[in-house]
Amino acid sequence: MTQRPQRFTDAEATIDWLIETVGTDIRVGAPLGLGKPATLMNALYARARANPQIKLSFLTALSLDLPVASSELERRIMAPIVARVFEDYPGLDYVRDQKAGALPDNVTVSEFFFQPGAMLGNDDAQRNYRSVNYTHAARDIINSGVNVLMQMGAPGRHADEFSLSSNTDVTLDLIPVVEAARAAGTPLFVVGQLNAKMPMMTRSALVDASLADAIFEGEAATFKPFGAPAMPVAPADYAIGLRVSTLLADGGTLQIGIGSLSDAIAYCADLRENHNDDYRALVAAMNQPRDERALVDTIGGLAPFERGLYGCTEMLVDAYMQMYRAGVIKRVVYDDIPLQTLLDAGSIDETVSADTLTALRRQGAVRPDLNGDDVAYLKHFGVFHEDVRWGDKQLDAGDGGDPIAADLDDEAARAQIDARCLGTRLKGATLVHGGFFLGPNGFYQSLHDLTDDERELFHMTSVGQINHLYGGEALRRVQRREARFVNTAIKATLSGAIASDGLESGQVLSGVGGQYNFVAQAQELVDGRSIICVRAVRNSSDGPESNIVAHYAHTTIPRHLRDIVITEYGVADLRGKTDEQIATAMIEIADARFQDDLRSAAVAAGKLRQDYQIPVQARNNTPENIAALFAEQQQAGRFAAYPYGSDFTEIERELIGALKKLQGGSPTAIFGRLARHASILASLPSSAQPYLERMDLARPRSWRESLYARLVTLALINDGVIDSGDEDSEDTDLGA
Repeated sequence: MTQRPQRFTDAEATIDWLIETVGTDIRVGAPLGLGKPATLMNALYARARANPQIKLSFLTALSLDLPVASSELERRIMAPIVARVFEDYPGLDYVRDQKAGALPDNVTVSEFFFQPGAMLGNDDAQRNYRSVNYTHAARDIINSGVNVLMQMGAPGRHADEFSLSSNTDVTLDLIPVVEAARAAGTPLFVVGQLNAKMPMMTRSALVDASLADAIFEGEAATFKPFGAPAMPVAPADYAIGLRVSTLLADGGTLQIGIGSLSDAIAYCADLRENHNDDYRALVAAMNQPRDERALVDTIGGLAPFERGLYGCTEMLVDAYMQMYRAGVIKRVVYDDIPLQTLLDAGSIDETVSADTLTALRRQGAVRPDLNGDDVAYLKHFGVFHEDVRWGDKQLDAGDGGDPIAADLDDEAARAQIDARCLGTRLKGATLVHGGFFLGPNGFYQSLHDLTDDERELFHMTSVGQINHLYGGEALRRVQRREARFVNTAIKATLSGAIASDGLESGQVLSGVGGQYNFVAQAQELVDGRSIICVRAVRNSSDGPESNIVAHYAHTTIPRHLRDIVITEYGVADLRGKTDEQIATAMIEIADARFQDDLRSAAVAAGKLRQDYQIPVQARNNTPENIAALFAEQQQAGRFAAYPYGSDFTEIERELIGALKKLQGGSPTAIFGRLARHASILASLPSSAQPYLERMDLARPRSWRESLYARLVTLALINDGVIDSGDEDSEDTDLGA
């Protein structure tokens, strides 16, 4: 039998081995997001592209590729950023070809989660999309007929192991399938790429190297992982985050995802914990309606987090690290019901004492006459220290002293046990259970920088363990006290239905991920709640449109699972309410510009009485009022657009914001604005020069570059970044 794993330091040699071993019909399952072995996948795809005899399919999700500019101005702003932020990340060649409609006929790419919006209008991607609950991805990957599993991980602590790093999610659920296939003589081949720049995660993420049939490692296998730059947090995001933070129960559980909303939630939770007077004043300034205040009193709170929160999240994101540093994420859980029950009741704490052993004995966790299993249990959780041994109904404390009778009811023996066998602190604590991670470069660095003890607190495990209750329900119910499962959506209807992953046309925007299972889980937990966050307004090319709608042709979460919906304007508690109550609540958290149309639609549908009047307070649901809520705090340096830093320079951030708004107008409107500002733009303000330098437009070399310089300056003026009345202007000849 060939020894596992075969080890390679060259990608091409690895692919040679793969084709020789598997043949020319290669069906690859690869992880979502960061864990794709990009070097190997690119090499394999190149072989298939060059050889039509190879039939290749990739089944995966969230294929992360380098951003590509769609215009000359985008190229000028993006090129230096891409080079700096992504460095040697190779990207994914099959993604580029799929976007260009250039996949060869012998290659199929099928995903169950798209990079949001990346595949809209792409017929190949839309046809081959699989709508899969992330929770059940392992099952569906196997049922699709894959014969190769490929994953990127990190080197382990020694050569006989490696770390699954960013993606324990589906892989841990697949390991029993791999072992069963090998035992049956129908192997499912496993190929790993070990990237030394990936964070090494421990506990369940560390697996025996023999799991892999082949490993590609060394310098050629190492590159900078895809760092997703932090997105700016707008006032609307902060308003939503502030409302979410009031619904977090001290001593509870939190699940959130990636993006500006999770950063906003983390920031507001930090404010609640560490600047509580300011936090309370800001909440009071929101002028919450009576029902919202009552909900806060019932399931949340405004006080600092004395016990803290525990994270149970499909996706480990930077927000958790920020909340850990802020002292918000600090409630630990243990994989043991008696121990967890005693901790939650306050009967014991994490410091081991004689009381710890007594409490576990009373709880029935161990017998009074300890046997080998009892001692192993006590050592596993640190109640006994590592040197304790059991044999022939006696304990050897490992200190050279006399054996001790293994009897907790023997007074003399118990005194010796307490004096010689007890540990100092419980072991096996978890602050966050996560399935996969993704985020900005600084987040990966923070994972690298964890001490060995801290790393153990962040337990990467399978989505099968995290996303639902089954297969360990009793323990999960004990751990997931007062859970708040927070997810985002693109639309919410007046009936409480939620659209998160697709458009009315049927086009898939992203994917369901684990959202449905978290929503369902919240319904099953006695004190759990699902919170769906929706920005009230979307600014489209046609102007603002409401994300609270009368109805929507696509549903991710059906209305019978409706729970809590939050916009920047308020909280709608929908659980168990009538259709009329729900329609009313949704109208009252919508933007004021769209409330009358929503009211009319609900009345016309027979869901709302005709004499219903929108409350005066709800008529104040305007962006201007949201901006005013944070204005004073922002002047004091709080609620910044990038609260946890950015991969962009300040000039780049201002350019990105200004140019994004410029893109929202039609060419006719843009040229009209250029004409109106012609006198100002004849000699460009000196204040524009740093921005034009960054865009390589400070000294235009053609009429086209001259036009671009004026467009950039116009965008900066329109966005208020620079003053159009700057008297000190450059006399550079811009008419080239």
